[in-house]
Amino acid sequence: METTLNLVFEKASGKKHTMRIADAKLSQDPVKVKALMDYIVNNNLIYVKDDALVAALEANLQNVTENPIEL
Repeated sequence: METTLNLVFEKASGKKHTMRIADAKLSQDPVKVKALMDYIVNNNLIYVKDDALVAALEANLQNVTENPIEL
């Protein structure tokens, strides 16, 4: 099972942008995740199509299980 940390930001245009971090730990400290997101926003580390990230909106962990299909 693969765990992905999804970080959702608001862009200056008002649209949302999701950053996905693969192989995340299942137990995430909400304070540290929020601090990371705020750091990204406050230091203008990421631009998406010339659009700055202006706010941290939400974060969640997504678990993906692969179930192969025999052909």
